[in-house]
Amino acid sequence: MTLPDSYLADFASSYGEEIDRLLNRLLENHPNIDDDIHEFTESFYKHLSDRAQSSAILARLSPVELDRLKSKQAEHLKTLLSPGITREAQYDRALEVGWIHEMVGVRLPTLMETYHLYYAKIEEILSTEALATDHKDRLRAALHQRLQLDVEAQIASHARYDGEIASVLATLDAAIQKASNLADTLRYTLQVLGDFDGIAACLFSRPDAHGAMQIEAEGGKEGSLYAEALRTRRAPLFETAATSEAGDGPAGRAWRSGQIQTNNSFQENATLHAWKHEAAQRGFRSSAAVPLIDESGQSFAILSLYSYWPGFFSAVTREAMLRHIQQSMSHAILRCEQTSVVSADLSRKYRQYLEDGAVEMLYQPIINLRTGKLDSLEALARLHGTGGQLISPAAFLPAFGNAGLLRLFQLGLDQVCLQMRSWRDNHSELTLSVGINLPPDGLTQDAYRDCVFETLSRWDLPASVLTLEMLESRESLDIARRDARIAEFQQAGIRIAQDDLGSGHSSLLRMDRVPCDRVKIDQGLVRGALKRPVRALEFIYHLTLLAQGFGAPVTVEGLEDLGLIEAAAILGADHGQGYGIAKPMRSQDVMTWNRTWTLPIDAERPRTALGALAGYLLWDHKLGMLSDWPELAANFIKEPWLVHRYLDRGVNPDPELPSMLERTQILALHGQRSPKYAKMRKELIERLGEIWLQERQ
Repeated sequence: MTLPDSYLADFASSYGEEIDRLLNRLLENHPNIDDDIHEFTESFYKHLSDRAQSSAILARLSPVELDRLKSKQAEHLKTLLSPGITREAQYDRALEVGWIHEMVGVRLPTLMETYHLYYAKIEEILSTEALATDHKDRLRAALHQRLQLDVEAQIASHARYDGEIASVLATLDAAIQKASNLADTLRYTLQVLGDFDGIAACLFSRPDAHGAMQIEAEGGKEGSLYAEALRTRRAPLFETAATSEAGDGPAGRAWRSGQIQTNNSFQENATLHAWKHEAAQRGFRSSAAVPLIDESGQSFAILSLYSYWPGFFSAVTREAMLRHIQQSMSHAILRCEQTSVVSADLSRKYRQYLEDGAVEMLYQPIINLRTGKLDSLEALARLHGTGGQLISPAAFLPAFGNAGLLRLFQLGLDQVCLQMRSWRDNHSELTLSVGINLPPDGLTQDAYRDCVFETLSRWDLPASVLTLEMLESRESLDIARRDARIAEFQQAGIRIAQDDLGSGHSSLLRMDRVPCDRVKIDQGLVRGALKRPVRALEFIYHLTLLAQGFGAPVTVEGLEDLGLIEAAAILGADHGQGYGIAKPMRSQDVMTWNRTWTLPIDAERPRTALGALAGYLLWDHKLGMLSDWPELAANFIKEPWLVHRYLDRGVNPDPELPSMLERTQILALHGQRSPKYAKMRKELIERLGEIWLQERQ
């Protein structure tokens, strides 16, 4: 290590030929110096063992490690007495010793206490030496200065490590800010932690849908090897319950308590018997389990850290570091969209499939609910597995960071444009547009814009053939850049669709902030019809009115049967998409489907109870608007409802429905706010919902 000349000059008088001659005479007169040093070393460690903190540190060491440490200490004292050693060499050696002390948790106050033993030993050696008084004084001063240099080197070593902790935490926070999704957050943070001196491995685990813990990410030199040992059950994956040995270790306790748990020694901790052998294979001596917690203090993931050093995580500075990591990573991961749990080995496979270009785009038709004709297509990505199976985005998307999402978009868009070029060349009647999902960062990263325009140009396609479906899982940090990019796409002729309206992150406020050409109602709301039909239909109705009020046509996703298709059409939605219309299909099947498809509904004469219910809800809303005009309301009530037309088809399986409808009609004359009408309204809605569920069976 290079030291400033001004710093070294202060110690110049303690080295050189004169001091070397005196030290040589000292060693010649003490042929048993090694025995003295051995005696000193034993005394040194006896002194340490009499103090609580240092005694606990020594107790973590195996007999072999303790002997090795004593040997190092003896060599260190011998170095202080060595003629011929330079200031730089002594300083570097003391830095190394200080680094080891830092790794095992020996703090500076403890070290400073022990240095008086060095001074006492030097005095003992000099007191028996037959040197002239001035030579003794000269040698004493030199050795004291050497001890001072040694102390300063150890202080510098500790300060350097404290600086590295501050640096790694700053790097960690910067990495967290840089990441915009869970995959990148885990990749960046575990890389930073895995590169930190003292940490051998780090694992990130979450429970899957069945409650079993899955390792989702690995870091550090030993991370992948240890994760493989856990996956193959050479050592157990930890469990959250305390009812088994696998739940009794630090990770299980951390999960249940929400508190960081440290293990100072795999060899000494009886609760770690199940992991002891595999930890020894990897060289682990200590570990920490950091629970990542939500706003309520409940654990949702565990970060496991492993070190080659015993007691590594019990040092005060490392305890503070762990608390910082817990807070930063908890906030960062909760800020990310919560995706399904994908194990680290599966994630690697999915990333390799993507790298190999094993992507196929399927196409799902979107129909015009008024004309029944094919309006457009949505292109949906699938990965080809090694067995030829198609893997859905729900499985593989959580494994992709920004780079993977961009590559998926590039491959997918290229396939889509190639297919549209083919359709235009060979089927002139098929000139519809195709939608493709745009990742959240697609509106702020130039790479996506360049990909869109370059690919359209390469396949000689007009911009109007493309719809970019925008799903913002979080509010954009650069709103001005996002809005400018949307305007750029729209000015070129590309349509922008807001996907998944009504889902957790897709804010209604965004409809006002982001000018979209289309809006798609999230299929999660539609699926809710199976449990609460009227609530799902009310959502569809009001969201449709809202979006159309902004001038955006509405597509309802998730239309899986005739009743849902009818209801969406009756409630005024413009377009429909879902398995009840068509499943995603390969490109070669689109033309055949289009030739044979017919819309099996008549919005004026519903065939299903759900369609009738949608019609009744519309009728009830209109009745409310006529509440201030009783005569108009009375005439309106007497006119046939869609529920009547449903009954006229003769498909109703419930003989009581006609009489319920008649009573509802009579009570409606008392006004929509009438308690009797409200009660009858509720009964009619529930009965129609029950009939629809029977029709589905």
